[in-house]
Amino acid sequence: MPSAAVPTLMVVNPASGGGRTAQRWPVFEAALRQAGVPLTVHVTAGLGDAISATREAIAVEGISRVVAVGGDGTFNEVVNGCFAAIAGPPAPRCTVGLIPSGTGVDFARSLGLPHAPAAVAALLSSGATRVIDAGRVSLADGTVRHFANEASFGIGAAVVARVERRPRHGEWRGRIGTFLVASLGALLHYRNREIELVLDGEIIRERAQQVVVANGRSYGAGMRIAPHALPDDGRFDVVVVGDLSIAASIRAIPRLYRGTHVGHPLVRLLRARLVSVVPAAGAEPLLVEADGELLGRAPAEITLLPSALRVAAPG
Repeated sequence: MPSAAVPTLMVVNPASGGGRTAQRWPVFEAALRQAGVPLTVHVTAGLGDAISATREAIAVEGISRVVAVGGDGTFNEVVNGCFAAIAGPPAPRCTVGLIPSGTGVDFARSLGLPHAPAAVAALLSSGATRVIDAGRVSLADGTVRHFANEASFGIGAAVVARVERRPRHGEWRGRIGTFLVASLGALLHYRNREIELVLDGEIIRERAQQVVVANGRSYGAGMRIAPHALPDDGRFDVVVVGDLSIAASIRAIPRLYRGTHVGHPLVRLLRARLVSVVPAAGAEPLLVEADGELLGRAPAEITLLPSALRVAAPG
């Protein structure tokens, strides 16, 4: 079967990007059809809909490629739908993809995904794929969630909580602006926590602002939190930001966008396959997020799943 003839489910989140995706999708659809990509379209109706649509398409309808149209959150749901449909690593049997069009499109940066409709159509019609690692978050309450880009504990998750509470219109449409303003607000109210961090069996106890377990390089709409991370090297890049003050955190924001924060004396870059985070007894709750989606509270365990995803991406 020619690459262009791979049946594809397009999972479109019309609310992503402050509603921009609903406006942009017809242009992408026209380009894809012109390139000869046979596709069906599912427009999501709410949270979790992309998971169920992906699971059904793969397990029931036999679709082998599902592409999210939206941001990192939509892509995360497609990834989780892929895992739900197939027992074990789904890479051999399904391909996931992303047309970046949401508030956060960080994983697209790590994979070098195109944004222009003609380039998107060329990629999907070529059939180019890349096999990458994935992560699995397991919470104490039984929640299990997979991710492609990153999971974080602490202030990063607090920022996600703020973004989720904000209106999706007006001044909040800017990708960088949304996360930057939410980050500044979180900094003013967040208090660093005493945590126990276990990396492949090695125990680290310290007061930290956040821990980011990264498969990709950036989060928060362009913050290069793990500038050297590779999504297919069999290791997480674990960024531990220590007891940074509010003033020092604000001064460090430009370095975060450049990726030079890793040279800060209170920032450590570690690598591991298995990571667990536990707040100290009596400490305030420690929020957990993955790919920009709030999951719950620590304690949590994060496991690397090597070569677990096949992604529509340049080689």
